[in-house]
Amino acid sequence: MQQTLQALVFLVVALAVLAGMLRRHERNLRQERSVLFDDCLSLFSDCRLVQKGTGYPQLRAHWSSGPQTHAVALWALVDTLQTRRLPPLWLIIDIPCTLDLQGTVDVLVRPTGIEIFSPSRDLPLRHELPGHWPQNSLLKSSLPNAPGVLARIDQAACALLADPYAKCLTIRPDALRYVLQIAQSSQAHYMVLRNAYFGSQRLEPQLLHRKLTLLADIVNTLHAPNA
Repeated sequence: MQQTLQALVFLVVALAVLAGMLRRHERNLRQERSVLFDDCLSLFSDCRLVQKGTGYPQLRAHWSSGPQTHAVALWALVDTLQTRRLPPLWLIIDIPCTLDLQGTVDVLVRPTGIEIFSPSRDLPLRHELPGHWPQNSLLKSSLPNAPGVLARIDQAACALLADPYAKCLTIRPDALRYVLQIAQSSQAHYMVLRNAYFGSQRLEPQLLHRKLTLLADIVNTLHAPNA
């Protein structure tokens, strides 16, 4: 009886210790991930950061490009659906806007078929890419004249997709989305624990400024005249 009681006490203590370790790990992970956008906040006005649990924060703000001010939403996605490579960490930039467009155009770089942030799989039309664009890309749309749309934004769109870490550019009547990889999971951590770990990541403001400038060029070019 005494041995059983001692075993129960040991089990309760062990569980309490493990629970404490888990809470400490979650606090540390949350704090580590919370700094992702810290170096970039000076680029924006009206910043609003939201972080849920141990996830990466989401930033909603306004960004000025010349006389124009754009609402932007930035968030990070841990991609655990990849099977043949270490999990990547994607940065997703969404710009709500009103564009002179009657459908959706999507360019997906190195497609795998599991990109949940891209509408490519649901778009009915596939088009040939311009010869000077990254040729490991898939151009799909719901517009027969999608190549004509790309011709209007050729310089900015091509510059965005020429980045070796670029993944997706989606143009819709009500929004613009750009996705690029900003980190890759630690190999040792993933191979042992099968859990994606990226360490402390801080987005570079110079990189983000360049991407936003190019995206603003696309918005300004395709902007609906009566919006």
